[in-house]
Amino acid sequence: MTTGSKLEKLDALRGFAALYVVLHHCISRPIMLLGLNLTWIFRFGEEAVILFFLLSGFVINYAFVKNKNKSFGNYFFKRATRIYIPLLIVMALGYLMECLEAGAVVDAHPRELVLNLLMLQDISSLKPNVLVDPYMHNSPLWSLSYEWWFYMLYFQVKRHASPDRQKDLFVLGLAIASAGVYLYFPVFVPRLLMYMSIWWLGVMLSNRYIAGGQINARSLALPLAGIFAIVLICALGVYRAFLAGTLSGLGTHPVLEMRDHFSALLIVAAALCWKAHGWVLFDLLLKPFLRFTSVSYVVYISHHYFVVSAHYLSFMANMTLELMAYMALMLLFSYVVEIIIYPKVLRSFSSAWVGPARIY
Repeated sequence: MTTGSKLEKLDALRGFAALYVVLHHCISRPIMLLGLNLTWIFRFGEEAVILFFLLSGFVINYAFVKNKNKSFGNYFFKRATRIYIPLLIVMALGYLMECLEAGAVVDAHPRELVLNLLMLQDISSLKPNVLVDPYMHNSPLWSLSYEWWFYMLYFQVKRHASPDRQKDLFVLGLAIASAGVYLYFPVFVPRLLMYMSIWWLGVMLSNRYIAGGQINARSLALPLAGIFAIVLICALGVYRAFLAGTLSGLGTHPVLEMRDHFSALLIVAAALCWKAHGWVLFDLLLKPFLRFTSVSYVVYISHHYFVVSAHYLSFMANMTLELMAYMALMLLFSYVVEIIIYPKVLRSFSSAWVGPARIY
């Protein structure tokens, strides 16, 4: 599972998921092979984000447990800098590209910007009662609001609940109750708490791994049963929408929420099955994506501008070459931000934060 202190398989999955989301958003034309249209392979971007949630819960818990400094100041500083330093750069890029597209200085939409910085964004075309859409049409940013609040809730649960069994029961019970509330009040808070069941499944996997315990369907019966209960509650919402004649597809409310939680169950079931068979072909299929892990976050939050909505290389008159060029520029930008700019900015903030971090 590990090479040194790194979780190699999880890192490979993270690199794969980031690039998969990029392809999901930019491949629309048929890809034909032996008479078969393979475009459907790239239609599971939502499932890739659910994989991100599971990986995130695992890795954040792993890092927190291994870290000797468990103060809130240290935890908050690490999470905030990791999220916001690259994000602010990408947001500035998004605004600049909007200006270039318009050929003039455009409205910066300060309300939208502030609410995104407060991590309250989601996609209003897919879910009801969304407070604000992602800044400058950068739709992948929707998942950052969930991640951020998962981070903050995680610390509070870790600090105020003990032992781990009590933490697990609290989070899963709260998620199931929130799913019930969401049936009648589909707003941000119960939606967030409902989705935390997926992220917390990653936490529970991490705890089992750290303790050296068996990771199988039996040992994960509690979180899997909790998420399955949420699937059933969401299915009730789908049934109500069917009776009302308001169903609109697999990618929108209320089917979307059921799909996401069911996807988490399928991902874990597939992982357990793959593990039972010795991760056969894993290195061949997914290990190459390790090289993209270090830039996966910026790839995810910047690909809308560099690939999805890009047309500044349309003069190439070859869509395949054009896509390859966009991908290369995206990877270059991600490398510069993640490997060059981010560490330097982080060091500057670290020297300023060291005082307050000791107080907490």
